[in-house]
Amino acid sequence: MLLLCLVPQHVAALDGQAVQARIVQALADAGQGGAPVVAANRPYPPCAEPLDVTPHQGGWQAVQVSCAGPGSWHRVIRIEGGAAAPRVPGAPWDQPQRPALVLAESLPRGTILEAAHLREAPIGARASGDLIVSLETAIGRRLKTNLGAGQPLLARHLDHDWHVTDGGPVTIVTVLGGIRIEAAGVALEPGQIGQDIRVSNAGSGEVVHVTVTGRNKVTVRPNIR
Repeated sequence: MLLLCLVPQHVAALDGQAVQARIVQALADAGQGGAPVVAANRPYPPCAEPLDVTPHQGGWQAVQVSCAGPGSWHRVIRIEGGAAAPRVPGAPWDQPQRPALVLAESLPRGTILEAAHLREAPIGARASGDLIVSLETAIGRRLKTNLGAGQPLLARHLDHDWHVTDGGPVTIVTVLGGIRIEAAGVALEPGQIGQDIRVSNAGSGEVVHVTVTGRNKVTVRPNIR
């Protein structure tokens, strides 16, 4: 009775056929296959707003159908033949998730990546640091291998984009207690954004373990010198 009071009386209840049609459209918009398992005559509560359809737990083996209007509700619907959530090999499922980039479609070696080729999906937080998590890092770079739809994008899948070259000059940034200190150095190996490398401090000759943070710029890794 309370639900009926919250929903405008002119809004008709939904049936399985209407919910199924909305899910099919959402799957098509996301470039996903599979078919929703919905009984055509199953009743659903009214909804004054368009239904929102999102992947359930990061994958398309099920979707969550939500009504955000008055008397809001949601249902989880199984997708027969839907794609599983992306997974990095060896990463356990029972761990926190973080956003990363996965392929929205299968792509051949040599493809120059565009925004439409990629989508964001949750990946295990303890997965390899090789994961690409930023569109800016991926757009315009060439694939070194064939990749399937839904596969996480890793740095090793892409042609190198060196921000630091072996033997090249670098600015070494150290942050201590909120104080930023910069020093000149020389790279002892090449590195891409986010990669851990070794550099030599030009003044002291000390070898320092750092992370590449920009063009010819590195930051000292915490507690590692």
